[in-house]
Amino acid sequence: MQKLSCFVYVFMFTACIGPFAGKKVTPWLAGPPALKVNFSSEEAAALLVWDQAPVEGFLHYEIQRSSGGDFATVAQVQSVSDTSFSDRGLLANENYRYQVLSVFGEKEKVHQLASTSVEGGFHHQVNAWGLPTGFAPTRLAVSREGTVFAVGARQGLVERFDRTGNSLGGLVYTREALACMETSALDGPSLALDQEDNLYVVYNLQREGRQPEAFWSKFAPDGGLLWTRPLAGLFARHIVIDGEEIYIESISQLQQFDRSGERQVQYAIPALLVSSLRFWQGRFAALIEPLSLREGDWQAPRLVVYDDAERGSTVQVIGRDPKSHQDRGSGLLRRPTDFAVDEVSARAFVVNAGQDRIEVFRGDDYLTRWGEEGDAEGQFRFSGDIEVVVNMANGEKAERHVMAGGIARDAEGFVYIADTFNDRIQKFEP
Repeated sequence: MQKLSCFVYVFMFTACIGPFAGKKVTPWLAGPPALKVNFSSEEAAALLVWDQAPVEGFLHYEIQRSSGGDFATVAQVQSVSDTSFSDRGLLANENYRYQVLSVFGEKEKVHQLASTSVEGGFHHQVNAWGLPTGFAPTRLAVSREGTVFAVGARQGLVERFDRTGNSLGGLVYTREALACMETSALDGPSLALDQEDNLYVVYNLQREGRQPEAFWSKFAPDGGLLWTRPLAGLFARHIVIDGEEIYIESISQLQQFDRSGERQVQYAIPALLVSSLRFWQGRFAALIEPLSLREGDWQAPRLVVYDDAERGSTVQVIGRDPKSHQDRGSGLLRRPTDFAVDEVSARAFVVNAGQDRIEVFRGDDYLTRWGEEGDAEGQFRFSGDIEVVVNMANGEKAERHVMAGGIARDAEGFVYIADTFNDRIQKFEP
């Protein structure tokens, strides 16, 4: 018993081996140095802070990371007093583990002291919930109170859920057959909420032997149907709201309404294939396909922010061209279908359907991504077969393989994905 006490005494105050043999060391060497981490989704980074090592014999710190396998060194820090590091460029919905090695040595003798390990990540999946088979959700909206609204390509109702996925009942806006079409993505019903959480749904109805007819319906916050009205123009596709102003875009025109449903202004629209239209910091923003651009030489889709409703000039362009035909790398958009914005951190979350993932940009630059094709947690199925109108003049329909998918963010920053051909909604952390 006396021998054991002597051993503890020596370990705590006098090192017996290594570069500190015969020298006093700090008491924390009796255990591993403490490592702390803060994961930032806004930076797509892990911010690490650890206890400082003793100066004598110090060589460097090694920051080590694991994402399911063995630890591997991702960086070295040479200064003993520099006890923080930002590991950037991380993928979302991944679990990362970290440790920091303090490396000491004299000549050929090198010793390492490992810190405690920490783990975590960002944009992890919170949960997922199913929709009726064949619903094919394409667009989402979230109210200020956290009610999640979803419309689908095959059923004329709005499904409602609370934040955890519990059903709040559906809102029927039509019992007739919906008409969908394919442009750069699947165009079906669209929806938007105003400042008072009134819900507006834009949709098209199939008409035998003639072109589809466009309508829109308004629901009160309690779910009561306030009115349904026809829409002018050929095939309504998008609805966006900015304060008191409501904009509905069809193939042929952009119409501006007040909240009572009265049309105020009508705009001509550029000849663009627009898969999603939203407001970003008071400006129109749209996902567009390059094949519809008459100017420029883009080879891949872009998220474009315009100066006004007429979209005469741009103020921001997000995305890049492929480096080769095989390029599937980060920041490259292929058949994107929808996007959501975080105005506080200037981030855009894009449903990059052609790459089976969510792509996140900050400013003009790629930030992070997550997802792959499948039906497991964090996987998506954004492509599938669905019946669409192939002749607007007579309403002729045919089955086509299309891209579809929607996205929304709530007031707390949680991200909701309309996983169209898995008939479900997935929810991810801010």
